[in-house]
Amino acid sequence: MMEDIIKTEGLCKYFRQKGTVIKAVDGVDVSVKKGKITALVGESGCGKTTIARIILGFYKPDGGKIYYEDTQIHPYRDRSIIKRNVQVVFQNPFLSFDPRYTVFSILYETLSVFRHIKKKKAYPIIEEVLKMVELSGELFNHYPHQLSGGQLQRLSLARALINSPSVVILDEPTTNLDVSTSAKIITLLKNLQDKQLLSYFFISHNLKLVRKIAHYVFVMYNGKIVEFGSCREVYENPLHPYTRLLIEAANYKIKGTLEEEKKSGCVFRGRCNRESKICKDTPLIKEINKEHYVFCHNIE
Repeated sequence: MMEDIIKTEGLCKYFRQKGTVIKAVDGVDVSVKKGKITALVGESGCGKTTIARIILGFYKPDGGKIYYEDTQIHPYRDRSIIKRNVQVVFQNPFLSFDPRYTVFSILYETLSVFRHIKKKKAYPIIEEVLKMVELSGELFNHYPHQLSGGQLQRLSLARALINSPSVVILDEPTTNLDVSTSAKIITLLKNLQDKQLLSYFFISHNLKLVRKIAHYVFVMYNGKIVEFGSCREVYENPLHPYTRLLIEAANYKIKGTLEEEKKSGCVFRGRCNRESKICKDTPLIKEINKEHYVFCHNIE
């Protein structure tokens, strides 16, 4: 059994808009596996990034618990454990940096958050982390606008790694990059994970990409987890109708939209081609085996 480094239990986040309650995250249990790549997949608007923002402390949850290893972070505890051990690479590298800061200043500022270190002593540390992400020290005095998209995303990764975190949250890290640059970034991420045994929480809607790099996957739909397990199990034997549709999405148009969902029962009611009367009730978790779980009434 893989050890969890981050775990949520019953995590909830509701947004209120014009008298309507939007359940962005609704009773979600997810876990990031130690030293592995754990992926969270689903279509845009299903709540993936909201979960990441709650873990990072950008949003306050409306319910549930968050654990780092065996320490309960929310509620009750100081979130400094997360700040020290969990870092993030955002989706858009062009919006991730202050345009007034040079590459050196960006990394020095991040380094000095947890270490009282003079600039002279910081140079070799920053040079080493740039080398780690395959960037040259010659970029020290460059500004963000002078870098390509690929270089900026490598810089984002350098910033995330400079204080040696245990977990890196990767929120759609290749979405805004061209195909060849994306491939290079993914190769770099995988190599770093293999060498340093980092724990990645990889958020994506690209199932083909997730299948190539992840060890474990959670499938999310409309604020809820519908299926999870090892990548091999979920991809080779998808059981929830939504997971099947995601995998077939390149050749199959999923009917309906998130807004068309019914209010009770299975979260996928109204779009599922296997819907039956029992789907009016909320499904409980079913264990297929020790590496595969699904929330669906119509699985034998």
